[in-house]
Amino acid sequence: KLIDITIRMKVMVTQNVETNLDITNEAQGTIVGIKLHPDERMVSKRTSQYMELQHLPLYILVELQQTWATQLTGLEECVIPIEPRTQTFQVKCEQSNGQQVTKTVKWRQFPMTAAYTFTDYRSQGQTIPYVLVDIATPLRRAEPF
Repeated sequence: KLIDITIRMKVMVTQNVETNLDITNEAQGTIVGIKLHPDERMVSKRTSQYMELQHLPLYILVELQQTWATQLTGLEECVIPIEPRTQTFQVKCEQSNGQQVTKTVKWRQFPMTAAYTFTDYRSQGQTIPYVLVDIATPLRRAEPF
């Protein structure tokens, strides 16, 4: 699966990274840099503006709209590196012979999402200068909770 990330992309933090520095769930910012994995091969393709990575970047530099973090050496004010997070959990599933087995899943991703689109749940408590809301009737009837 391809995931687009780009410099100047608006993002929103999706987990509490460092609460005492205000790097929290729903904090918003802009990507200003991407530090690639050292094993990443740089292939220059003049016909394409996209680069398909083989490894997850080491970190993404994000300029947050608001943070209590002190300026880090070599970075602009309010710019912080966000590293990928790893989460491990177990899932119980049934094999073809009917036997129950527990599988361990290891998941690694950056704790952020593109901020140009998010649900009403994620927007609660946000101050957003401009919004576009899709209030069209859903294609199928929504199930009540």
